[in-house]
Amino acid sequence: MSELDVKVLLVDDDAIVRAWVHMAVEGTEFRVVGEAGTVANGLGLFDLRHPDVLLVDHRLPDGVGGDLVRALRERGIRTPVLMMTATPQPGLNEAARLAGANGSVLKSGEITELLGALRIVRRGGESFDYRHPVLDTRQGPLSPREREVLHRIAGGMTNAQIADELGVGRETIKTIVKRLHVKLGTNRRAEAVDEAHRRGLL
Repeated sequence: MSELDVKVLLVDDDAIVRAWVHMAVEGTEFRVVGEAGTVANGLGLFDLRHPDVLLVDHRLPDGVGGDLVRALRERGIRTPVLMMTATPQPGLNEAARLAGANGSVLKSGEITELLGALRIVRRGGESFDYRHPVLDTRQGPLSPREREVLHRIAGGMTNAQIADELGVGRETIKTIVKRLHVKLGTNRRAEAVDEAHRRGLL
C-alpha cells in the first residue's frame, strides 16, 4: 500500500464531525473509506473496509468508543486507533490506553492536530492529547459491593431488583448508588455506566 493512500475508518454519529474529518483529510495521504455511527456498525464495517487507522468517537449511541477498541484488540487486531471527544474529559487518556487505543484528539482542535495525531499513530507511535486532565482518584477505588451494584446497574436492574438479588435492604442499595455517583462524578445511572466504561470498570 502506498503511503499516499492511508485508509481511515470513521466511527461517529455526528454528521458535522464526519464532514469536518473529510475536510481535514482532503488533499492529504489519508482518505475516509467508511463511516459508521455505532459500535456495532463500526465493527461490521471494519471487516469490510480493512482500514489502516480508526477514528472513533468516545460517546456512541450503543456504547463508548472503548468498547469497539476492546472488541478489536480481543480479536488480535492491532490497527491504530485515535479516540475523539468534543471537549477534554478527565481520565480519557487513561481509559483509552486501557482499552487499547493509541491516542486521543479533540474535535474542537485544529485540523493540523488531527492530521499530526493520525500520522503519529499510523507510524506506530502514541499521541494522547495533553488537555485531557488526569483522573482524580482521591475518592478512592470502588469497593467489591459497589462493583457488584455497578454491574447490575449496567445490566438495567432497578434498586429494588438489586436489593432482592443481593439480599440486602433497598435503602442500603440507595446509599451505595449515591456513593457510586460521588466516586464517579455522575448524577444519573446512565452517566454512571458510561463513566464506568470510560474508566475500564465494566
